[in-house]
This record gives sequence, structure tokens and C-alpha cells, in this order.
Amino acid sequence: PSIERYYTDFSMFFKHISNFLKNRKRVYLDYASSTPVDPKMHRSFSQIPSRILAANPSALHQEGVEARRLLSQYRETVATTLHAHPDEIIFTSGATESDNLALVGSIEAFIATGVPLNQIAVMTSNLEHAAVLEPLTPYIARGLFLMTLPTNDGVVDSKMIVVPESCAAMVVSVMYVNNEIGTVQPIKDIAKRIRRLRKDHPDVSIIFHTDATQAPLYYNLRVDQLGVDLMTLGATKLYTHKGVGMLYKKRNVKLMPIMRGGGQEFGLRPGTESIEFIYSFAHALEYANTRYEEEAERVRELQMYFEELIHEHIPEALVTAETLDRSPHISHVVIKSIDSELLVIELDARDIAVSAKSACKNEDSGESAIVETLYGPASAPGFGEVKYGAVRFSFGRKTTKNQVEKAVKALKKIVDKYTK
Repeated sequence: PSIERYYTDFSMFFKHISNFLKNRKRVYLDYASSTPVDPKMHRSFSQIPSRILAANPSALHQEGVEARRLLSQYRETVATTLHAHPDEIIFTSGATESDNLALVGSIEAFIATGVPLNQIAVMTSNLEHAAVLEPLTPYIARGLFLMTLPTNDGVVDSKMIVVPESCAAMVVSVMYVNNEIGTVQPIKDIAKRIRRLRKDHPDVSIIFHTDATQAPLYYNLRVDQLGVDLMTLGATKLYTHKGVGMLYKKRNVKLMPIMRGGGQEFGLRPGTESIEFIYSFAHALEYANTRYEEEAERVRELQMYFEELIHEHIPEALVTAETLDRSPHISHVVIKSIDSELLVIELDARDIAVSAKSACKNEDSGESAIVETLYGPASAPGFGEVKYGAVRFSFGRKTTKNQVEKAVKALKKIVDKYTK
């Protein structure tokens, strides 16, 4: 038995060492898809009794009342961070639900006031997340007018936003930071344009929504300065627990709930709120807001270093929107003659984790619509029918120069393998 025990312990020790070495050499460069939980930024739950954390905030007993007080406290934290009012913060299960509530909730609110669906317009861009575009599909089939804003290499021109004829209500939805190529949209300019349209068309109701999920780690999210009516945020990109998000809703904006149930979240989002997740989300957002400028500068240096190495060692590679205003945490690299998924698989085999497109899109949906728009035959005749690969490298708090160097070396080996 002693020899058997010794052999088992030794095997387990060897297994742990092997796993440690394997995990240590892996390079995670997919922060735009999802960030790991950062334990350093979370305050301890130890001072909050478990019976309070477990309680339903809608309950009338002592534990429920205390849970409701904590919920109000965390809502205040988020509101203060965004320079909003607490009753303008609606907690959800994540950014996807918040996008759906913003778009579908606005459309249904217009319909509820008597506006025919064929007099409702939604103006968005071809850069948007599926959580914005897909909910519109059934409404388009019933008569909703969808307008797609043209983009200049990945940036929306605010002057192109217009009110179509016979339009009584309109929703404009433009992503703050694009999740695939990293371009930053002129949200303040768009808000200014919409204010002008409201003056010119006083009989038309216009709502401005932005999905800012990729923005809080690197940009200011003061809603009073951005000028938005609705803003989506989620925990997936905030180094905290997934499964929670929020929608900022300006007080004068009317929404209809997209789910039915209880009257939680001001009657707009039924379901028992998770005190633990909302707590983590509120403090993660607060933490990001206190250091976004410092973090943006640090990550920008990594991005610049990475792209310098790309141009030096893989000159045939293209960096999408390189000269435009981009978020520091995303570098989108395009290479001719190599399939996107093949690049991702080859990089993964070399211990580099990246994405070819938004991880939220169906695996069978083909090439990214954004990539086809920017590099398809219509917009880039030089590519013709040549196959191309597009890979998103995204950086974060744990990214180092050594990891960036390893990623470029791995990519160069792959390019040499398939092109020479």
C-alpha cells in the first residue's frame, strides 16, 4: 500500500507540474471576446452575511429588505460612474439582453403609442454586433424600415444620418467601439447630429442607442457627455463574473419590456436580481473608470509594438483601419490566401489564443460580415477572388511584450508554411 500510495502521489504531482507548464506557455490574446476574472479588483463578500446574499430583493422579510438596500447601493455606484440617475440603470443578464431590450423595447414602445410599423425606421451600420441586428429580422419582415449607414473603412459618417420620408419614429444604433476591428465611432458627433434632426423634425421621435461593451476599460462613459439615450454594457469585458449587464435608459425614453414576469428593474426586466453578480459588475465598472486613461496608454504601447513587429516580419500582412481612431486593445490582421479559421487553429496549436470574428456568431455563418465589407471584391478590387484570412488579436491586463513577440513569431511561421 505504501508503494502504491507513493506512486499515486508522484503521478498526481507530475500531472500538476505538466498542467502548470502547459498553462504557463499559453498566450491568451482574445480579451475582446472575454476577459478572465481578476480577483484583485473584487472586494470581499465576507462582511455580507450569506443569508443576505441568498435573499430575494423583492421579499418583505428582513433579509430581503437588506438585499434590496444593497441592490440600490450598487445601482447608485453604477449611476455615479456613468454620471446618470439611479433609476436610469436597468440590470440584465448581459449585453446581449440589454441590446435586445434597447432595440425591441423601443420599437414596441413606438407601436404601443400607435405608430404603424411601416413608419418606424432603424438606422444602424454594417459593423454592429449580432445582438443589435438579429432582433430586427422579424420586424423587417413585417414592414420595419432598416437603413444601413455606409462606413468609411470602418467608421460611420454622422452626416449620413437622415430622417426618411413618412417616418414617425426612428432608432439610431451605432456601436461605440467595434468588437472585431476596434474602430471608435464618433458617438458625440452622432448625438449632435440627432439633436439637429430633432429640431428639424419635431414630429419625429428619435432615440439614440450605443453598444459600449468594448469601451469601459479604455474610454470615458459619461452619458451626459456622450449624449446617448440608451447605452449597453456587459460584464464579459470587465474582468468580472459573466451573467450580468445593464442598460442605461434616459428618463424620458419609453421602453416596453421584452419579457414577462415580475416587476423588477422598474417593470422592464422581470427576474430575481443576483446581488453577487451585480455587486461584482458595479465595482468592476467603477474600478475601470478610475484607471481607463492609464490602462489605455499601457495597452496602446503593446498594440503599437505588436503592429511594428507585424510590418517588420510579415510585410504582406495588412492591419485593418490602421490609420483610423481605434481602441488600443484590438489589432485586426488580414493575410491573403489563408483561411481565417485555419489561422486560428494553427495559432492555437502554437499556444496562441485568438479569434477570427466575434465569438458570439454562429460557427457556420461563414466569414465575418465586417471583413467581407472591408476586403471583399467590391471594396478591395486588388483582392479579387483570392482567399484571405482575418485574425483579431486583442490585448489585456496580463499581456506582455514577450507574449506579443511569441504571437508574431508563430504567425510568421504559419504564413511561411502556407505561402512558400
